[in-house]
Amino acid sequence: MAEPEAAVAIVHARSIEGGPEPEESVLLIRRTERESDPWSGHWSFPGGRREPQDHDLVETALRELAEECGIVLARDHLEAALPPAMAGRRIGRTMLVAPYLFRARAELPTKLDPEEAAEALWLPLSFVRDPTRHCLTPVPRLPPDRIFPAIELNGVPLWGFTYRVITQWLGLHSTVASGELPGFQAASLLLDFLLAEGMELRYGWIDSTEDPHPVRVARVKGEIPVDAVLAHLALPGNRIPPVSSLEIHSDAIRVMGLNQEEYVIEAG
Repeated sequence: MAEPEAAVAIVHARSIEGGPEPEESVLLIRRTERESDPWSGHWSFPGGRREPQDHDLVETALRELAEECGIVLARDHLEAALPPAMAGRRIGRTMLVAPYLFRARAELPTKLDPEEAAEALWLPLSFVRDPTRHCLTPVPRLPPDRIFPAIELNGVPLWGFTYRVITQWLGLHSTVASGELPGFQAASLLLDFLLAEGMELRYGWIDSTEDPHPVRVARVKGEIPVDAVLAHLALPGNRIPPVSSLEIHSDAIRVMGLNQEEYVIEAG
């Protein structure tokens, strides 16, 4: 199994002041716009690549936190090592990243390195747990027909790797009673929407044998109403979208599930 190349610090502030229930938040930074940074302008956790002098990836996360945010924590603030996750890049290559969860007794002040971070905020976890804050939306620098689950923060979407890590850490994706993966339910609801829009079902879900990775395919007759689908998906729902991304074209919709399984609704 590949080893992570980078690490991020999830600083989890949990204050018991002000009421019987603790107030919880996590630290995010909005990265400075730089052409050399594949995550330029994104909301992210403090973090970066492992350097030769780093003893391990925990040290990488703590070093990056200090360099980018001016926050110095000790190793004994470590709460948990979360499962490594893949982070996509605009240039196409992906990177395996190790997320580390650190505790803080309160929201700490930041002193940002302007070359790395343009803005920082402590995001309340109650905000993340509210399904109405989540939507499916296009993101900067990617085609508008590809949409992602996201939360808008100060006019910029929180999406991608950071969004996935937060929602999975908090256990926000509900299970499906049938035993199917949550992504399949999302794809099935999308198929139901197309049928309600007047499209005709040619055949229901089957497993494709033409792809090297798991793909389930359904087919409808006609042309997919792209604008209507995008408008439908942009509406907030009563649950967190259980998908990684969607691509919507007049001849097909591709749904990527949380486990990178794929569902395709073909049209024609």
